[in-house]
Amino acid sequence: MTVRHFTVDEANTVLPQVAELLRVLRDMQGQARGKYEEMRDIREVGYRKDGNLIMMSDYQVAKREFDDVVAEANRVLAAIHEVGCRVTDVEVGLIDFPAVIEGQDVYLCWRIDEPVVGYYHGLDEGYAGRRPLPD
Repeated sequence: MTVRHFTVDEANTVLPQVAELLRVLRDMQGQARGKYEEMRDIREVGYRKDGNLIMMSDYQVAKREFDDVVAEANRVLAAIHEVGCRVTDVEVGLIDFPAVIEGQDVYLCWRIDEPVVGYYHGLDEGYAGRRPLPD
């Protein structure tokens, strides 16, 4: 598979699209977490003597809704990956764009609260190793 390398300008051009998809993905993550907790709460109500959940129909509805949200979140994640970048942390809101700086493969690193891409890090460094883009 060929990796697309972004310039800073190219990354900033697709940033509005990617940022919106990431916001949708963050919302879906919250929805999925809520449905998962609902399913856990329903299981905690207990089971009948035959081993079935007391609130089986409620559990099935919550499970179906959970599965739907997860499937849609996977479609949104795939749409982000189609652009050529990768989500590194949904909750924090981190996106990496493959790039080449000074002859080295790196990731341009963007956080959801930043107006433009202004940082990068090595392929194995992650967010903790990010530093400002060179002039």
